[in-house]
Amino acid sequence: MAASEPASSAELAARMKSLLERVDRLESMEAIRTLRARYHELVNEDEGTRLYELFAPDASVVYNGRPEVRGREAIRRFFETFPVQHARQFMHQHEIQLEGERATGHCYLDGRPVSQGKSLYVVGRFDDEYVRLEGRWLFQRVVLTVHYMIEAAERWDHLLPMRKAEATR
Repeated sequence: MAASEPASSAELAARMKSLLERVDRLESMEAIRTLRARYHELVNEDEGTRLYELFAPDASVVYNGRPEVRGREAIRRFFETFPVQHARQFMHQHEIQLEGERATGHCYLDGRPVSQGKSLYVVGRFDDEYVRLEGRWLFQRVVLTVHYMIEAAERWDHLLPMRKAEATR
């Protein structure tokens, strides 16, 4: 077809289909990146007990050799009782492989938890599986592998700014 010839309706339909697939892929990738970022935002805002909201009903979590936790309600209880008082987490190099309504991905973790009265440095990797349910991307499986964890010289949690709830009193 020459540049000046109009495209046939079949050609236009094929181009439109291709564009819609590309847009869906890009929107899915961004939604998954936002999901992973939201996970860390909840942790960093001391709302880790809400992490279960980001998981599919039949999802699972495996944290560094602990027993696997299955199902949203069990995941809720897991994060409610997790032995970390405060944490600040920073993720790096989030890579995603998309396959229709499912995807996999991984990112690296640079974390600063306070646990059992000790401030720690943690470096690890999250390996995720994602699923799109009713148009929303959720975690299907999250596996955290800690590469190393060392004690920091000083605690940092006393340096946290006032919590939002305390500031409104």
